[in-house]
Amino acid sequence: MFWGFWKRALQEYEPAHFDELGSKPPVSAYAGYKRYSLFSPAEWLLELGTLLLSLALFVVLVVILWFVHDKPLSEWQFRISLNTVVSIMTTGCSAAMMHGVSEFIGLHKLLHFKQKPRKLADFERFDGASRGPWGSTRFIFGVKWNLATVGALITIGRLAFAPLAQQVVQYPERMINTIDAGATFGYTYGYNRKLVHAAELFDISMLQDTKMQSAILQGIYDIDVTPLFTCPDACVWDESYISLGFKTSCNNVTAITLHTEACTDESCSMITPGGLNLTAHSFHLEDGGSQSIFLLTSAIPQHFNASELVRYAVYRATANGITDNSYPCNINITECIVGVTAYEYSQVHANGSEFKFDSIKEISLQDVHWYIDNSSLVYYTNQSATPGLPGFNFSDWDFRALQSYFASNTISSEWVVGDYNKEVSGGISAALVGDVDLEQRFQKMAASMTDYIRSGPNKQIAKGMRVTRVTFVSIKWLWLIGPAIIELATLIFACTTIFRNRKSRGVPLWKSSALAVLACHYEGGPGIKAGLIRNMQKDVNEIENTA
Repeated sequence: MFWGFWKRALQEYEPAHFDELGSKPPVSAYAGYKRYSLFSPAEWLLELGTLLLSLALFVVLVVILWFVHDKPLSEWQFRISLNTVVSIMTTGCSAAMMHGVSEFIGLHKLLHFKQKPRKLADFERFDGASRGPWGSTRFIFGVKWNLATVGALITIGRLAFAPLAQQVVQYPERMINTIDAGATFGYTYGYNRKLVHAAELFDISMLQDTKMQSAILQGIYDIDVTPLFTCPDACVWDESYISLGFKTSCNNVTAITLHTEACTDESCSMITPGGLNLTAHSFHLEDGGSQSIFLLTSAIPQHFNASELVRYAVYRATANGITDNSYPCNINITECIVGVTAYEYSQVHANGSEFKFDSIKEISLQDVHWYIDNSSLVYYTNQSATPGLPGFNFSDWDFRALQSYFASNTISSEWVVGDYNKEVSGGISAALVGDVDLEQRFQKMAASMTDYIRSGPNKQIAKGMRVTRVTFVSIKWLWLIGPAIIELATLIFACTTIFRNRKSRGVPLWKSSALAVLACHYEGGPGIKAGLIRNMQKDVNEIENTA
């Protein structure tokens, strides 16, 4: 049994028969070169398949990029990242592409020798070009350019395929606005604490709005207070809002007022153009120094006038201590008016503790007629008579409470820096003496009063949007031009090669077969053709069967 096993094994491995290089096989072996159908494995089935696979992967990649372009990255719900998908697609695309390109270069190699005898070095260069970029570079500079040169350029260009495709995907961060109930600030069309019934029980002095008083003092003392708002992080309001507010206007009336001055031993009296009486009293200076004099007085209109709720004048001077009854010099008299107006706020935004109106436009109400509701003692405007404006209202009791506060010793006061002998009410004097810019300070007072009523008892809520930083997917299509050109060049190269080597031309379809060299004849002897190789027609399947 053992001897029978080895006998059969030895019979299976009989010596192979081969012809010496240069010997000519029988003529019948070269009678014809057999070609098959276009989609046969012996023809172009695999090459066309990989070419279509490469094209399909590239198209799928473009479709994916099209769908994710300008979309939030959070919408990408797959387990693998978008960059990984791009990498997989480009790697598969270039690999499938190069299978066909290598086969086409290999085919041109053998066709190159079929035309006429060539140098053996050309065979090596063609073979190197079908293997990779370095061989393709040597081929371009070592062999006369032909159709295979296109394949060599594609092989080199393939190195840039994946890097260029990776540059296509960018991840910019953008600020996205989303509606958020927590983004709010106040605006108002009226100032009405609804004190009608309380006024029947208490004196008007008991009905002061302490929050309004606080707002007035914050402005006069130049205290910065952030308006009331709510915002979870960063917020914007993309609409415009009209709100009732206050304004002040001031004029220097020094020269006109001093023309009316009348002095006695105790005081000097004068009248401003607005009819305000100013009386500056004599005083005693400690150590005869140079000191400041401050006097503020106000007038209360008897009837509601939206343009002039309160009128007041400020007298400031410097005293030279020459005698006990020093006379003032450097006199400055400023007359101001507090009135009602409207503001249009737009481009509103907040960030953290900062809240800002980028655009504030005043809408004058000077020519707007105010009516009074006798039952509620509320002044109001007719919305139908003021197109584009809402209806405003202002309580008569709040109007009188505001006037009362300006007439109090807190606002209307007299103060002399260094006067130790005369008792005076300082009030807000300390905040306004010296070279303080009165107009700027009173404008800040009006702004503070406006901020208060915007967030006061009659406020309406302006709802805004929360600003969120979101990472988006942005596709830079220009970076995809390079891979697209490489893919297009591959298609043209493949179609041209297949057409030039079609079945009707009767050319051998050896492609990049390593065994095809067995069908080539090497001229090794002496003569002109020594060292050259030439092609001989022989079916590649026959060569493979022989091998």
